Amino acid sequence: MSSSLFPEEKSFGHVYNGRYHLPLLPGEEGTKTGGDWVPRGLRRTTNLVGGISDTKALGIWVLEQTLIGLVRQPSLFEELAMLVHEGDSQGVNWRKLKEHPTLRKALSGTWKDEDSCIAGRARHAAGANEARQAGINRHAAWEYRGKTGGLIGTPEMQEQLQETERLLREAGLERMAGLSERVIRNTEVNAAGKFDDILLDRNTGELLIADLKTKATEFYTWLEVDAQLAVYARAQHMLNEAGDGYERGPASYVSCSKGVVLHQPSDGGPARLRKADLDFGWETALLCREVLDRRSYGKSVARKALSEWPGENLPDPVDIPTDSD
Repeated sequence: MSSSLFPEEKSFGHVYNGRYHLPLLPGEEGTKTGGDWVPRGLRRTTNLVGGISDTKALGIWVLEQTLIGLVRQPSLFEELAMLVHEGDSQGVNWRKLKEHPTLRKALSGTWKDEDSCIAGRARHAAGANEARQAGINRHAAWEYRGKTGGLIGTPEMQEQLQETERLLREAGLERMAGLSERVIRNTEVNAAGKFDDILLDRNTGELLIADLKTKATEFYTWLEVDAQLAVYARAQHMLNEAGDGYERGPASYVSCSKGVVLHQPSDGGPARLRKADLDFGWETALLCREVLDRRSYGKSVARKALSEWPGENLPDPVDIPTDSD
C-alpha cells in the first residue's frame, strides 16, 4: 500500500526524519492540531554536538570514497551519466539542485537515502560503509548482552565484548539493570538522545553515564564525545519504559563531572576504557547550542528584515522639472 495513503504510525522514543519523536512535558504546548507530542521533534544529541567539529577532512574522505566507488562499480557511473544527460535534456540548472528534489535524492539524497542514492551506493562499493555496519553490529551485540545475558555475533565480536566486560570488572564498574539504551531529553540544550549505559562505580558508589564507541582508531578529538555524554548526564527527563511519559532523568543521580567511554574498535582491535570529561563537555554542549541558535537567527526573517537599506523599496521618484528645463 502507498505510504502516502497509510502514513507510518510514530512511536515515542524513535527517530523520524532525523529528529526524536517524544511526548510533551507537563504544561508544554503541543501541535496546532492538538497532538500530544513535541512539535517538529527534537534534535538528536549527536547532531547538536556535531556542529562544533571541523568536518573538512571528513568531507574530503567522503568525496574520495564516492569517486573510488564509481570506478569499482562502472554501472553506477553509467547510471550517473544517464541521469545527467536526461537532466540536461530537460534544462536542469545543476547549480540549483535544491529546486529538483527528486533528482537530488537520486544523486546524493540525505542520511536516510544512503543505501539508495548513487553517491551512497558508490561509497558502499568502495567499502566505506564497512566500519559503519561493524559499529552497528557491536552496538546490537552489546545491547543484547545487557538485556538477555547472551552472546551473539562472530567469535571475534564475542571475544571483544567479553574483553570489555573484563575491563569493567577490573575497574570496579557494573552495568545497571534497566538503565541501558534509554532515551533522554535535555531541555537546557533542547536535544534528545539515547545513552548506552549507566554504570555503578563500586569503589565510590557513584553512578556514571557510559557510551559505547566503535571508532577504529584512538580519538583524534574529544569535543563531541565529552559533549555528547555531558548532555546525557545532565538530562532532566528520561522516557519511561512504557514509552508514554517521562521519569527522572540522569541529572538527578549520575555524576555530571565524569563518564566512561566503552571503546570497541570496529576493526576488531582490543577493547579499551576511556574517561569522559563532562565539565568540559557541558561547556562545549552549551557552545554548540549557541552556535545553532546563531545560525538559525542568521537565516531568520527577523535578521533579513534588519538588512534592508532604508528607502530601498520606496516608489521610483517622480520626474520633477528643474529650472534648466
